[in-house]
This record gives sequence, structure tokens and C-alpha cells, in this order.
Amino acid sequence: MTFQLYDYQTELVTKARKSLTAGNKGVLIQSPPGSGKSVVIAEIARLTTDKGNRVMFLVHRKELVEQITETFKANEVNLDLCTIMTVTKVANRLTQLPKPNLIITDETHHSRAKTYRNIYDYYSDVPRLGFTATPWRMNGKGFEDIYSEMVEGKSVKWLIENNRLAPYEYYSIPEADIGKLQKSSTGDYTNQSIEQALKNSIFGDVVENYIKVANEQKTILYAHSIEYSEKFADEFKSAGIKAVHVDSKTPSSERDEIMNDFRNGKIKVLCNVDLISEGFDVPDCTCVIMARPTDSLVLYLQQSMRCMRYQPNKTATIIDHVANYTRHFLPDTDRIWNLKGFEKKRRKKQKSENEISITECPNCFGVMSTVELRANENRCPLCGFQIEIQKAEKDIVDTNLSKLDTQQIVVDYSKINLIKKYKSIDKKELTSIEDWYLYAKAHNFKDGWLKFNIPGFNNQSWAIFYQTIKPIKRKYSSIF
Repeated sequence: MTFQLYDYQTELVTKARKSLTAGNKGVLIQSPPGSGKSVVIAEIARLTTDKGNRVMFLVHRKELVEQITETFKANEVNLDLCTIMTVTKVANRLTQLPKPNLIITDETHHSRAKTYRNIYDYYSDVPRLGFTATPWRMNGKGFEDIYSEMVEGKSVKWLIENNRLAPYEYYSIPEADIGKLQKSSTGDYTNQSIEQALKNSIFGDVVENYIKVANEQKTILYAHSIEYSEKFADEFKSAGIKAVHVDSKTPSSERDEIMNDFRNGKIKVLCNVDLISEGFDVPDCTCVIMARPTDSLVLYLQQSMRCMRYQPNKTATIIDHVANYTRHFLPDTDRIWNLKGFEKKRRKKQKSENEISITECPNCFGVMSTVELRANENRCPLCGFQIEIQKAEKDIVDTNLSKLDTQQIVVDYSKINLIKKYKSIDKKELTSIEDWYLYAKAHNFKDGWLKFNIPGFNNQSWAIFYQTIKPIKRKYSSIF
């Protein structure tokens, strides 16, 4: 018996097939986390194999092979006509595998990696579909050379309003001092700068706030290091709350048991670093605790929305102890996606030997913390990549968390391309305060430069000046 797709999922299938029929060799399909991309993929695979055509399905982690295979079986996909493998295995067997009629890539925001590109080049005449919730990369590179068209699914806001994702309450500190956060060459924050920027602190008592706003809820906690994931688990247990830490070093049999106990409700709080992100689905998980800052929009949405799978009468709770919303807004903020890349703002590389950041495994291309790698005896959980680890201590800063209102903001990531325009524009062409602001940012000028250069502001007070540019700064806060 095949899946019964929702109308919005059927619409995605129809649009994707029409786009391929129109001659597009590559089509990227964007749909938010929790919107049911796997059943859409399975339906496209079934329609393809029903015609006797072969499907190649690429995943970046081996755990996802079994998961999608079971989904295909449930949707009566002819597995004899399917190649379901990790991208690494496919790349190593190109001459041995049967040629597909359609290539489908899961989590295709990874597909800029060389291994993916080698496969696409080898099958250059084979049409491809790529699925992702976030067509965005921290390095600024786009996808227009891989995909010629993008099909967008419904927004998070629409999915909530139509009972396809759970509504949520978002708790966080009003503001965090993140000015000292520094990035590594991989794009996300280094562990060393996290320690410095947060002054060795987590904002708010994690256990106390859980008891206050989400007591007894099934919860996933994301820490910035294995040491602190373990520490938080111990603190929950000391408070009489069943909590367990799990990481890539946990034996697979023990990890499976922990995951099953969490699904069955025997464990209330599951603590980890970045292990529970892509490909993990527990619909009755109602709470997420973020105790690690990230500059990765991909990681932020995957983690914050992990508790938003729909169930009747469910309201998800997101507790953000590090003010990630100040960098990425809220999960249901309207976002305008674009296949084009953007010019990445250059930053000095951190050369500390203690640098820890988010990175992509060179073999499996999964988004993971280098902390996980360092704690796993210098081995990547999937490919064996080796790197050192740094330990750190944190204190708890006594601060109040408050519930945030949903912000009606549209974030257009294609606007980042305006930086190129304002780098070359003449100041005589600047006609609005927003023009002046973008010009200053494109040239790395401080806000003070604006006050003394925007006509009419030189004699104004600093208070009036900052009040004037505040909405513009907020509008572009996801870019600068």
C-alpha cells in the first residue's frame, strides 16, 4: 500500500516532474524540516521505477541508507531498480554500478562537495533532483551550476497554520554578547571563541528553566562540547530527571538502545552535540534546548525544529540559552531562497591549535562538530578523520529567559548579492539611509562613519541616529 500524500506534498511531486519534463537537468526541491521530504522522495522513486526506469539515491550518512530503504519498501518502490548508497560508495563504484535514469540527492546542501560533483559529471546526461530544507551554505557558494531551477515547498508558517508542523513557544535571553565570536575556515564558530564570547558561561540555568517551562517534556539538548553534554545530563539526573548523553563514540548497540528508550519515553532528556540533527525523527519530542551557538542556518533550523513534528494538540517548546535567534530569527520567519551564491564576508582565519568548529566530514559530508571528532579518539564517526580536542569549563550566568513573540520578518538571502553592487557604486548615487548603510557595510565601515557621512545626521544626537538605523540593521542582521 503506497503512501497517501498531503496536497502540498503531491504539489511538490507534480512541480518537480513538470520541471524535469520541461528540460531542466537539475531541479532543487526546498521544503522545511519536518515537512515529509522522505515520502515525497519515495513517491517520485515509485513513479520512476513503475515505468521501468532506474533510480540512484545519494545520502551522506550510512545510517540514512537503511532509513530510506524502509521508506521505499513501505511505498512499494521497486528496489531492484534502485541504487541506494552513500555518496562515497557510489563515487568509488561508478564503473560497476548500473546507469540510473534519475539521480536523487538527499540533503543536497552538501552537494557542492567534490565527491558529489564527480558523480554528477560522470552521469552528466542523467537528470537529477536534490532535496533540502535549506539551500544555503556558510561559505556563500550557490547551487545554480548544479541545479537550473528550484521548486519551493510551503513555508514553515503555512505548515503550522495548516496542522502540518506544530506551533511553538520560543524562550531565550533578550540579547547576548556575541561580538567576540570568531569563525574557523569551515565557517562556524570556534570553540575557543565561544568560551571567550560567552565568558565561560551558559545564559540561564538549563535544568531550572527546563523545569519551569517544559517539565516532563521529551527533550533533545544540544551542547557545544561532549564534556558539557555529559555535564548537563548529570545535572538533570541530579534533579531527578532521567537524562542520557549520547555521542558518536557510544557503541552502536548502546546508542540504538538509548534512542529506543528515548522514543518510548524511558528517557526524558537526550543530551548530545550535533549527533541528533539530520535524519532523526521522534514526532512526540516536544522540546529542544540549545546550549551552543551556531552561525550555520542549516544546523539552527535542523536543531530548533526537531521538536516541531506535528501531533494533535501539540505545542513545541524551544529553549535557546545562547540567543541563536539573534543570528537566524525564528523558525517560522519567512525566508526567500535563491540558487545564487553570495559574497562571503572575509574574516581572519583562527590558527589556534584548540580550534573547534562545525565541519563537514570529507568522506560522508555530514554536518558535525569537530568536538565530536576529537572526543572519538581522533576519529570521525563515519570515516576516521582525526583531530585534537580542547576541554573547557563553564559557569551559569543568572539571567532570565523570556518567551519571544513571532517576528513578521522576511529574510531574503539573495540580497547578499547587493554587497557587490555597493562596493562599486559612487556615493553620489546613494539616495536613502538604507543605501548608505549597505555602502558602509560593503566597505567594512563602522556605524560611526554613517553618522558623519549621511546628509543631515552630523548634528543629530547619537540616540536619534541609532534609533533611525536600528530597523535597517535588523533587516540585514542575518547577512552582516
